[in-house]
Amino acid sequence: MKILFFTLLFLLNNSYGQAEVPAPVNPHNYDKKDYCSSCHIAAEIPKLNHDVITTCVKCHPSSISNHPVSRHPISVNASYKVNIPEWMPLSKEGKLVCYTCHDYHNRSGLKRMLRVDYEILCTSCHAIK
Repeated sequence: MKILFFTLLFLLNNSYGQAEVPAPVNPHNYDKKDYCSSCHIAAEIPKLNHDVITTCVKCHPSSISNHPVSRHPISVNASYKVNIPEWMPLSKEGKLVCYTCHDYHNRSGLKRMLRVDYEILCTSCHAIK
């Protein structure tokens, strides 16, 4: 009985027989072209599989209801009260979408894939008067 116990203990504490867990894949990595089809129609890149917001919430479902600025409007035309800089893109229809604030390929390297540092992001459109 002791031999069986120590054998089981050895196997549980040993890496033998354990499956290797692959490193998480970031489909936003522009350099890793293998995952483009997560968001894009492979034969028609850069065309997306769905509209912009659907494409994002497909993998980030809680981002709309649990977003740090959840009261911020999305999929709407910008208010006349804000001044959106040219470097913050709107959708083809001129609406605020996820990529207005977020760099979908994270070329900026900033946290939360923001286009600019968080401290200046909001004031980029909402100038303090």
